[in-house]
Amino acid sequence: MAKHNLRRHEFIGFALMFAGFSWFGFALYGTLLASNRLLLANIPLIAGRELLLFPLFYGIAGILIAFGYVELSEALPGKGYRG
Repeated sequence: MAKHNLRRHEFIGFALMFAGFSWFGFALYGTLLASNRLLLANIPLIAGRELLLFPLFYGIAGILIAFGYVELSEALPGKGYRG
């Protein structure tokens, strides 16, 4: 296997950031799709419980991005830590 200088917590941080931004993109797409349906159809196609899903998507995305940022901020450049 090739040797690399990416530590385990850095890999986890990058994976969390990728998942968070992907989830944010999914939430943004869903929000724009729902608003487009509301504007074009002129009737409420989503209502009630379905509208509660969008803040949940944005919240999960924000938490994943924050956790990824915390994992990446723990990286100490130039230190010889083997962990």
